[in-house]
Amino acid sequence: MAALTSLARLDTRLSAYIIDGLLFFPISFALFLPSFVDLDVLRAWLLWALSWHLYWAFFWSRLGHGQTLGMRVRRIRVVREDGRDVEVRRAVVRATVLFFGSVVAVVPISILLSRDGVGIHDRLAGTRVIRLTT
Repeated sequence: MAALTSLARLDTRLSAYIIDGLLFFPISFALFLPSFVDLDVLRAWLLWALSWHLYWAFFWSRLGHGQTLGMRVRRIRVVREDGRDVEVRRAVVRATVLFFGSVVAVVPISILLSRDGVGIHDRLAGTRVIRLTT
């Protein structure tokens, strides 16, 4: 169980997200390029959205120990509010709110406007992003 002693800063979280994007985008682009070439954009977008959710939900859940690859590099982790590992259901809720909330900038704005730096996706999923000390 991780202690909720120190929440991760926004810049650390953003840099982990950028690292993940640099890893995830080329792989997903290569996988779904045939759908774009066939002009089946809806199918390609749906497959990409599904793979995006699976990536984040897997790594944020206890299956991935609460860390994406970018989060491992930046030494941060997603945990439940009580410090325990995140269940798959909570990870899916967090990924879904982040996905749709990022499209209209609700998630970043909610992080910036909250006093404690906790975004709407974390509040709805009952999770927090913490810094690892060791």
